[in-house]
Amino acid sequence: MALSQSERNQIASYRVQIEGYRKDLQSLKDNKKRTSESYSNMIKSTNDPNSKRSYRQSKINAVNNITNSIESKKNEIQRVQEYIKRLRA
Repeated sequence: MALSQSERNQIASYRVQIEGYRKDLQSLKDNKKRTSESYSNMIKSTNDPNSKRSYRQSKINAVNNITNSIESKKNEIQRVQEYIKRLRA
């Protein structure tokens, strides 16, 4: 069955959304890398064991938050891809 113009427009809109999510995803990955490097440098530069422990825990928490955001964006991409599949069915 051929798609109507409205359905084609919806698919195009969904594709734009996916591209936006992919850009956000790349930004989050870059942010995760920068954050990890930043905390690594702070850990290396301090001599106080308590500060090192605190920085390590902060690094774990920050990276986990970013990782959760990355997974959320991936789920959004999958959700929109499912919308496109349903429109084409």
